[in-house]
Amino acid sequence: MTLVAGIDGGGSKTHCVLAEPSGAVAGFATNGPGNWEAVGLRGAGDAIGDALEKALRLAGAGRLQVDAAVYGLAGLDWPSDVRRLETVIEPIGLGGARQIVNDSFIALRAGTERPWGVVVVAGTGMVAAGRNRGGETFRTLGLGRVLGDTGSASDVSEDALRAVADAHIGRGPETALSEVFCRLTNSSSVAEMLEDFSRGGEPALSAAPDVLRVAEEGDEVARRIVSWAGGELGDSAALVARRLGMDSEPFELVLAGGLFRSRSRLLRESILDRLPSASLRELRAAPVVGAALMAMELAGHTVDEEVRDRLENEVIACFR
Repeated sequence: MTLVAGIDGGGSKTHCVLAEPSGAVAGFATNGPGNWEAVGLRGAGDAIGDALEKALRLAGAGRLQVDAAVYGLAGLDWPSDVRRLETVIEPIGLGGARQIVNDSFIALRAGTERPWGVVVVAGTGMVAAGRNRGGETFRTLGLGRVLGDTGSASDVSEDALRAVADAHIGRGPETALSEVFCRLTNSSSVAEMLEDFSRGGEPALSAAPDVLRVAEEGDEVARRIVSWAGGELGDSAALVARRLGMDSEPFELVLAGGLFRSRSRLLRESILDRLPSASLRELRAAPVVGAALMAMELAGHTVDEEVRDRLENEVIACFR
């Protein structure tokens, strides 16, 4: 049996998929966090190695039956990180070729029909990444608002909280977001909520879904925040497309991360305002699909629509 391995080592969990060239899943596993910045190099190596071992046992296969492996890892932000992470990947001892990439690139491949396009990942943080037809890649830093990666779910929540504070003191207009934050924090009033926040209370940074909902219902303050976020995400995606010479041709733009689960029309329209040549694609399956597809391509296997669809559907069934 010939297999490839796809690994997604994220901040909250590690996914591993062993797939046949046909797209059939032979083995899979979930393990703990694989981001070395959070759990250390040894912790990341253990999470990845244990997930691979579980998947191999399920597949009834040995390590040398793996033709190629692609590791999509959170916390891989600089060239020095590749060298760092090689020290924990090498001892795992899989056969065949391997590639280690930032996890944004496996999310990109998981969402596109072809091996090129652009992805925007917007959750707690935000990053935009892309690959062109020639295989060149580029991505933003993905290191937060201070370093230019804006438009995340956290940013939306923070801006909404600021709007509530502005409304409270009369700097800004009244907004339904005030009720949203009181409900999310179990506060009896905005004053109570702001007082609690000022003294170390939880800032309700999970408010983004409610902000998007209130925007769709017509609240102008919320609409302004969502339009701003969409514009920032669109600008980042446009930058990636421009750096890769893709801005003058149609391309797929994958939307990944928690901010897009609300399926906000306003958010999507604001992104497309910056990218009229893009066609939006919502990520359906776990990003580990992209790692497995990239491993197939690395091993020289043909990835057509049938193979891609089979792998995607089987992975959805495995990790539902």
